[in-house]
Amino acid sequence: SKRIVELIKTTNGHTAILFTSYTAMQTVYEKTKNSLRKYKIFVMKKGDKQVIKRFKASKNGVIYATGSMWEGVNCVGDVLSSVIIPRLPFPMRSAVLEGKKESCTNSVEFISRFAVPEMIIKLRQGAGRLVRCETDSGVISILDSRANKYYYADVIRDSLKKHPVVVSLQEVDKFMHEIKDEAFFVNESSQKRCK
Repeated sequence: SKRIVELIKTTNGHTAILFTSYTAMQTVYEKTKNSLRKYKIFVMKKGDKQVIKRFKASKNGVIYATGSMWEGVNCVGDVLSSVIIPRLPFPMRSAVLEGKKESCTNSVEFISRFAVPEMIIKLRQGAGRLVRCETDSGVISILDSRANKYYYADVIRDSLKKHPVVVSLQEVDKFMHEIKDEAFFVNESSQKRCK
């Protein structure tokens, strides 16, 4: 939660935080909302597609999202210049996945053959929310430590290899100030929380 707040402040809002569950989304929202009072905050609820429209109109809002925000949503321009992915989007347990797991000799084979490829597809879809046209630019932040330390870390890096990698907030801040003009860092007046 602390890193999410730091990233949002570094990019002056303009952020979608993509969660893999509504419970995690609500928990992080509750922990971060008071630190983000100067931004319009939007929290996606099941079946509420209008929240995305309100976020797009906000200029530099912050949307806590899951579900449909991972794919098929276009936020062209500076309204979305930061996508934060707190947890890698591994597939949820299902009867189909359990059947595939039974066909494998061990859990490492199952993860390599089925779980990681599905996660990579969803990860690319989430990252794809950021760049929708040639002039879009911004930052994709993956906060899940598994992205760096497990045997599938190389697969994750390869799937996003066209994007340069940075590891500090200072590098994110420097990058954003190099690619965005001064107006990007000005807040809308009288911002409020939106649900």
